[in-house]
Amino acid sequence: MGVKTLVVGDMHGEMKFVWNALEQEKPKLLICVGDWGDKGQVEPEEYHAIVKLIPVYSVFGNHDDLDLLKTLKNLDGSPVLLPHGEIVEFKGVRIAGISGIWAKSHKKPYYITDEEVISIAQKLAGKEVTVLVTHGCPVGLADETPKGTHGGQKCFLDAFKIVNPKIHLCGHLHKSQLRQLKSGQIVLNVGTTALGDYALLDLSSEGVSVLKRVTNSLSQKDLKVEGF
Repeated sequence: MGVKTLVVGDMHGEMKFVWNALEQEKPKLLICVGDWGDKGQVEPEEYHAIVKLIPVYSVFGNHDDLDLLKTLKNLDGSPVLLPHGEIVEFKGVRIAGISGIWAKSHKKPYYITDEEVISIAQKLAGKEVTVLVTHGCPVGLADETPKGTHGGQKCFLDAFKIVNPKIHLCGHLHKSQLRQLKSGQIVLNVGTTALGDYALLDLSSEGVSVLKRVTNSLSQKDLKVEGF
Protein backbone atom coordinates (compact mmCIF):
# COMPACT_ATOMS: atom_id res chain seq x y z
CA MET A 1 0.00 0.00 0.00
CA GLY A 2 1.31 3.39 -0.98
CA VAL A 3 0.03 6.78 0.15
CA LYS A 4 -3.74 6.79 0.60
CA THR A 5 -4.72 10.08 -1.05
CA LEU A 6 -7.99 11.97 -1.12
CA VAL A 7 -8.62 14.06 -4.25
CA VAL A 8 -11.13 16.90 -4.17
CA GLY A 9 -11.94 19.99 -6.20
CA ASP A 10 -14.50 22.61 -7.12
CA MET A 11 -15.92 23.01 -3.64
CA HIS A 12 -16.92 26.62 -4.36
CA GLY A 13 -17.13 27.29 -0.64
CA GLU A 14 -19.07 24.13 0.23
CA MET A 15 -16.68 22.25 2.48
CA LYS A 16 -18.87 19.70 4.25
CA PHE A 17 -18.09 16.91 1.80
CA VAL A 18 -14.35 17.49 2.25
CA TRP A 19 -14.70 17.04 6.00
CA ASN A 20 -16.99 14.04 5.54
CA ALA A 21 -14.50 12.34 3.24
CA LEU A 22 -11.58 13.07 5.56
CA GLU A 23 -13.47 11.50 8.45
CA GLN A 24 -14.73 8.51 6.50
CA GLU A 25 -11.67 7.64 4.40
CA LYS A 26 -8.85 8.69 6.76
CA PRO A 27 -6.34 9.48 4.00
CA LYS A 28 -2.69 10.37 4.54
CA LEU A 29 -2.61 13.12 1.89
CA LEU A 30 -5.09 15.58 0.37
CA ILE A 31 -4.76 16.89 -3.19
CA CYS A 32 -7.05 19.63 -4.49
CA VAL A 33 -7.46 20.52 -8.17
CA GLY A 34 -8.59 24.06 -7.30
CA ASP A 35 -11.70 26.17 -6.79
CA TRP A 36 -11.85 25.98 -3.01
CA GLY A 37 -14.04 29.07 -3.15
CA ASP A 38 -13.86 32.78 -3.82
CA LYS A 39 -12.49 35.11 -1.15
CA GLY A 40 -14.76 35.03 1.88
CA GLN A 41 -16.47 31.74 0.99
CA VAL A 42 -14.05 29.70 3.10
CA GLU A 43 -12.73 31.18 6.32
CA PRO A 44 -8.95 31.16 6.88
CA GLU A 45 -9.52 29.16 10.07
CA GLU A 46 -11.02 26.32 8.05
CA TYR A 47 -7.99 26.11 5.77
CA HIS A 48 -5.71 26.13 8.81
CA ALA A 49 -7.73 23.37 10.48
CA ILE A 50 -7.32 21.15 7.42
CA VAL A 51 -3.55 21.63 7.08
CA LYS A 52 -3.15 20.87 10.79
CA LEU A 53 -4.98 17.59 10.20
CA ILE A 54 -3.37 16.43 6.94
CA PRO A 55 -0.73 17.48 4.39
CA VAL A 56 -2.39 19.35 1.51
CA TYR A 57 -1.17 20.14 -2.00
CA SER A 58 -3.28 22.23 -4.34
CA VAL A 59 -3.40 24.26 -7.51
CA PHE A 60 -5.66 27.27 -7.88
CA GLY A 61 -8.50 27.62 -10.34
CA ASN A 62 -10.68 30.58 -11.19
CA HIS A 63 -12.56 30.61 -7.87
CA ASP A 64 -9.91 30.82 -5.18
CA ASP A 65 -8.58 33.26 -2.61
CA LEU A 66 -5.15 33.49 -4.20
CA ASP A 67 -3.63 35.75 -1.55
CA LEU A 68 -4.61 33.30 1.19
CA LEU A 69 -3.61 30.15 -0.70
CA LYS A 70 -0.15 31.57 -1.32
CA THR A 71 0.44 31.92 2.42
CA LEU A 72 -0.74 28.46 3.51
CA LYS A 73 1.92 26.02 4.67
CA ASN A 74 1.82 22.43 5.83
CA LEU A 75 3.18 21.42 9.21
CA ASP A 76 6.51 20.50 7.59
CA GLY A 77 6.79 24.02 6.15
CA SER A 78 6.04 23.06 2.55
CA PRO A 79 3.65 25.38 0.68
CA VAL A 80 0.13 24.13 0.08
CA LEU A 81 0.12 25.79 -3.34
CA LEU A 82 2.17 23.71 -5.76
CA PRO A 83 4.95 25.86 -7.26
CA HIS A 84 5.08 26.06 -11.05
CA GLY A 85 7.92 24.11 -12.62
CA GLU A 86 8.92 22.36 -9.40
CA ILE A 87 8.30 18.94 -7.89
CA VAL A 88 7.11 18.30 -4.35
CA GLU A 89 8.00 14.86 -3.07
CA PHE A 90 5.85 13.15 -0.44
CA LYS A 91 6.94 9.69 0.71
CA GLY A 92 8.38 8.95 -2.73
CA VAL A 93 5.39 10.35 -4.63
CA ARG A 94 6.46 13.15 -6.97
CA ILE A 95 3.77 15.80 -7.38
CA ALA A 96 3.69 18.80 -9.72
CA GLY A 97 1.02 21.33 -10.56
CA ILE A 98 0.00 23.96 -13.09
CA SER A 99 -2.49 26.47 -11.72
CA GLY A 100 -5.04 28.62 -13.51
CA ILE A 101 -7.39 28.37 -16.45
CA TRP A 102 -6.46 28.81 -20.09
CA ALA A 103 -6.77 32.26 -21.66
CA LYS A 104 -5.12 34.35 -24.34
CA SER A 105 -4.18 37.14 -21.94
CA HIS A 106 -3.42 37.96 -18.30
CA LYS A 107 -6.55 40.03 -17.81
CA LYS A 108 -7.37 37.97 -14.72
CA PRO A 109 -4.81 36.79 -12.15
CA TYR A 110 -5.90 33.17 -12.65
CA TYR A 111 -5.44 33.21 -16.43
CA ILE A 112 -2.59 31.20 -17.91
CA THR A 113 -1.55 31.17 -21.57
CA ASP A 114 -0.55 28.34 -23.90
CA GLU A 115 3.07 29.47 -23.80
CA GLU A 116 3.16 29.49 -20.00
CA VAL A 117 1.62 26.04 -19.67
CA ILE A 118 4.14 24.57 -22.11
CA SER A 119 7.07 26.37 -20.47
CA ILE A 120 6.12 24.99 -17.05
CA ALA A 121 5.64 21.50 -18.49
CA GLN A 122 9.04 21.57 -20.13
CA LYS A 123 10.67 22.27 -16.77
CA LEU A 124 9.05 19.07 -15.49
CA ALA A 125 9.93 16.90 -18.48
CA GLY A 126 11.91 13.76 -17.69
CA LYS A 127 11.59 14.22 -13.92
CA GLU A 128 9.49 11.11 -13.25
CA VAL A 129 6.40 12.98 -12.09
CA THR A 130 3.91 10.68 -10.38
CA VAL A 131 1.00 13.12 -10.21
CA LEU A 132 0.33 16.14 -12.41
CA VAL A 133 -2.36 18.42 -10.97
CA THR A 134 -4.14 21.06 -13.05
CA HIS A 135 -7.44 22.87 -12.76
CA GLY A 136 -8.12 22.87 -16.50
CA CYS A 137 -8.30 19.60 -18.42
CA PRO A 138 -6.45 18.08 -21.38
CA VAL A 139 -8.67 18.23 -24.45
CA GLY A 140 -10.18 14.85 -25.33
CA LEU A 141 -9.24 13.27 -21.99
CA ALA A 142 -11.81 13.41 -19.17
CA ASP A 143 -12.94 16.82 -20.41
CA GLU A 144 -16.64 16.30 -21.07
CA THR A 145 -18.93 19.00 -19.68
CA PRO A 146 -22.37 18.34 -18.16
CA LYS A 147 -23.81 19.46 -21.52
CA GLY A 148 -21.86 16.76 -23.36
CA THR A 149 -19.41 19.11 -25.07
CA HIS A 150 -15.62 19.04 -24.66
CA GLY A 151 -14.20 21.70 -22.36
CA GLY A 152 -10.50 20.86 -22.29
CA GLN A 153 -7.57 22.71 -23.83
CA LYS A 154 -4.78 21.56 -26.10
CA CYS A 155 -2.11 23.16 -23.92
CA PHE A 156 -3.02 20.86 -21.01
CA LEU A 157 -2.96 17.86 -23.35
CA ASP A 158 0.49 18.95 -24.51
CA ALA A 159 1.55 19.34 -20.88
CA PHE A 160 0.32 15.81 -20.12
CA LYS A 161 2.41 14.46 -23.00
CA ILE A 162 5.50 16.45 -22.03
CA VAL A 163 5.41 15.73 -18.29
CA ASN A 164 4.31 12.11 -18.81
CA PRO A 165 2.88 11.54 -15.30
CA LYS A 166 1.41 8.31 -14.04
CA ILE A 167 -1.83 10.20 -13.30
CA HIS A 168 -3.16 13.60 -14.33
CA LEU A 169 -5.75 15.12 -11.99
CA CYS A 170 -8.04 17.93 -13.14
CA GLY A 171 -11.41 19.55 -12.47
CA HIS A 172 -13.15 22.77 -13.56
CA LEU A 173 -15.85 21.13 -15.68
CA HIS A 174 -18.06 19.81 -12.86
CA LYS A 175 -18.41 16.31 -14.28
CA SER A 176 -16.68 13.33 -12.72
CA GLN A 177 -14.90 11.15 -15.26
CA LEU A 178 -11.92 8.85 -15.63
CA ARG A 179 -9.87 7.79 -18.62
CA GLN A 180 -7.23 5.07 -18.56
CA LEU A 181 -4.90 4.99 -21.55
CA LYS A 182 -3.22 2.02 -23.18
CA SER A 183 0.03 3.23 -21.59
CA GLY A 184 -1.54 2.61 -18.19
CA GLN A 185 -1.66 6.32 -17.44
CA ILE A 186 -4.81 7.72 -15.86
CA VAL A 187 -6.56 11.05 -16.41
CA LEU A 188 -9.06 11.74 -13.63
CA ASN A 189 -11.50 14.63 -13.45
CA VAL A 190 -12.68 14.55 -9.85
CA GLY A 191 -15.95 16.31 -10.68
CA THR A 192 -17.35 18.73 -8.12
CA THR A 193 -16.88 18.13 -4.42
CA ALA A 194 -19.54 20.77 -3.74
CA LEU A 195 -22.00 18.02 -4.69
CA GLY A 196 -20.08 15.22 -2.99
CA ASP A 197 -17.64 14.02 -5.68
CA TYR A 198 -14.19 12.85 -4.63
CA ALA A 199 -11.65 10.15 -5.41
CA LEU A 200 -9.38 7.99 -3.29
CA LEU A 201 -6.04 6.95 -4.74
CA ASP A 202 -3.16 4.70 -3.78
CA LEU A 203 -0.01 6.54 -4.83
CA SER A 204 3.56 5.28 -4.86
CA SER A 205 6.69 5.78 -6.94
CA GLU A 206 6.00 2.38 -8.53
CA GLY A 207 2.42 2.99 -9.60
CA VAL A 208 -0.98 4.51 -9.11
CA SER A 209 -4.36 2.92 -8.52
CA VAL A 210 -7.85 4.31 -8.02
CA LEU A 211 -9.26 2.83 -4.83
CA LYS A 212 -12.62 4.58 -4.93
CA ARG A 213 -14.61 7.19 -6.82
CA VAL A 214 -17.67 8.95 -5.44
CA THR A 215 -19.68 10.54 -8.23
CA ASN A 216 -22.75 12.00 -6.58
CA SER A 217 -23.04 14.82 -9.10
CA LEU A 218 -23.72 12.39 -11.93
CA SER A 219 -27.01 11.45 -10.30
CA GLN A 220 -27.91 15.04 -9.41
CA LYS A 221 -28.34 16.49 -12.87
CA ASP A 222 -30.97 18.89 -11.64
CA LEU A 223 -28.44 20.54 -9.31
CA LYS A 224 -26.11 23.21 -10.59
CA VAL A 225 -22.82 24.61 -9.33
CA GLU A 226 -22.26 27.92 -11.06
CA GLY A 227 -19.01 29.33 -12.29
CA PHE A 228 -16.77 27.09 -14.34
